[in-house]
Amino acid sequence: MTIPLFLIPVLAGLLAQGLKPLLNKKLYATLDGTDRTVPRYGGMPSAHSAFVFSLATIVGLSDGLFSTTFAIAAAAVVLILDDALRMRIFLAGYGQALHKMVSRLSAGDQAHFPYIETRLGHKPLEAVAGALLGMAVSLAVYWFI
Repeated sequence: MTIPLFLIPVLAGLLAQGLKPLLNKKLYATLDGTDRTVPRYGGMPSAHSAFVFSLATIVGLSDGLFSTTFAIAAAAVVLILDDALRMRIFLAGYGQALHKMVSRLSAGDQAHFPYIETRLGHKPLEAVAGALLGMAVSLAVYWFI
């Protein structure tokens, strides 16, 4: 059985996303003053990390570790991890600052502001779990086919 190799990272990302309800207690955030919920960013395991590490693993296995395509995939790994770990955590600080500023307003004025999540990034363990899951799925499927 032959499947297109690009489907393996998609499978790894979907598997990671599918595991989130089983591994995360607070998958949804409750909007302030309402009974509505919105999905949270982050969580265990990181689907972004699973996808990009799976992609790099598949490219490394199929094209070799010294290929141009692997270099591109490795660059994608760096960019995704930077986004997942550093940039989103930095942006979460803005959410916390905005919450403090909005909390000083009257209740009527606060109603004009949308809910802003304050936890946007992944914890390092979530990114590592996603990376390991992505590599494991890639190796298993690649060896199977």
